[in-house]
Amino acid sequence: MKKITAILAILVAFATTTNAQFKWGLEGGMNLSKMKVSGDGGMFGSDNRTGWFIGPKAQFTIPVVGLGVDGAILYSQKYMKMEYTATNDLGEQEVYPGRNKSLPYIEIPVNLKYNIGFSSILGMYISTGPQWSWYLGSRNLSFEGVSLGSLERSSFSWNVGLGITALDHLQVGLTYNIALGETGQIKNAADAFETFDMKNNTFQVRLAYLF
Repeated sequence: MKKITAILAILVAFATTTNAQFKWGLEGGMNLSKMKVSGDGGMFGSDNRTGWFIGPKAQFTIPVVGLGVDGAILYSQKYMKMEYTATNDLGEQEVYPGRNKSLPYIEIPVNLKYNIGFSSILGMYISTGPQWSWYLGSRNLSFEGVSLGSLERSSFSWNVGLGITALDHLQVGLTYNIALGETGQIKNAADAFETFDMKNNTFQVRLAYLF
């Protein structure tokens, strides 16, 4: 992973020192995220939650080759709603739904991008690269006033995406963001010494306009 990140950094340096095409603009879109809890035996669950993101974007493209690098600084708003499954006094499994929790982030994705031009009007691209995220909200996770865990202040993930370019300025794409580290941890209410890892994978629809 460190080697891939280093390669991307070298490409950025190369693009800035060659006759690369530089563009900047604004990017925004929709997040569809789902928190996954590992090893909990089905005790915790979550639904897909919809959010949004927006921020400035820059892109370097090497002429003729079609290879480039882009990066952005995004304010990303995500949401989480956890469900807790437990045995009630009658010995039955009962689901206790939690409340929506706002998850505001500052995210910096840096992607290696390969552009394929079908004509001067329309083309497509594929992209992949790392993303660094910093959580801005309250780290505490609670249910009915009881603290059950916490969220990480920062996290690392990987993007895989594809999209189309139109008129050399407009980009519309789809990205899948894969969490590579923990998004947070949650405790087993029945065993204070047992914790479960949380990971938040996100599917994104993005729209960018570059000048």
